Amino acid sequence: MSKIKLFLAFVAMSAISVSAVAGQAVVKRVPAGAVAFHFVFDLSYVTGEFVGYVAFIEGVDSPLFAGPPSKDTAYFTVRITQPTPFPITLPVEQDPELTVQLIMPGGQFTVFYNATPGPRDWNNPDAFSDGVPIAVFEESALMSSQAFGPFPGVFSNKFSARLIDSTRIYFNGQKINFKKLVPNGVTATNFGNAIRFLPDGRPGASGGGTAVAIGGKLRDKSDDD
Repeated sequence: MSKIKLFLAFVAMSAISVSAVAGQAVVKRVPAGAVAFHFVFDLSYVTGEFVGYVAFIEGVDSPLFAGPPSKDTAYFTVRITQPTPFPITLPVEQDPELTVQLIMPGGQFTVFYNATPGPRDWNNPDAFSDGVPIAVFEESALMSSQAFGPFPGVFSNKFSARLIDSTRIYFNGQKINFKKLVPNGVTATNFGNAIRFLPDGRPGASGGGTAVAIGGKLRDKSDDD
């Protein structure tokens, strides 16, 4: 091959490499008040462990599962990584079947990314944090209401959480950085059954949650596009 052909081949390969880097689409900021992500969770009343998997992230085009949607195929998971304070029960004298609890600020939850998801067991919380931590949120005060009749009843809670740490990742041709996605944090609403029992009798709850982006100015503009 002549030197000219070698040079042209080098230029062509360089252009392809530059295009590949430039082709990394950036997942943009979620508008204030819009859904940032949805997740499915399980909570153990015995250990206080809260784990789950993310089913949707706004702006991420690729499927978030390595197969049919399930906890075993999810690329993104969540786990409470800083224990929440003990809940304070608030009296509701008019309705004995309704319990209202207040959990003070201090808990943290983390979003993890695992490029090679595999079988996970709800009873093994470590399986849901086996990956790269890409976002850490610190929770505000949480209000939870539980209605126990008819059995098993339902519960709903809501809290806000500020983003305190994030790590940029590349996922199927897109750059994801929660500092750009939800720089001011989220307000989360969880809904599920008030109580469920495992085969061995241990109580807990399970359900789904939605995180909505909080508005405001960017706290840090250092991240590139």
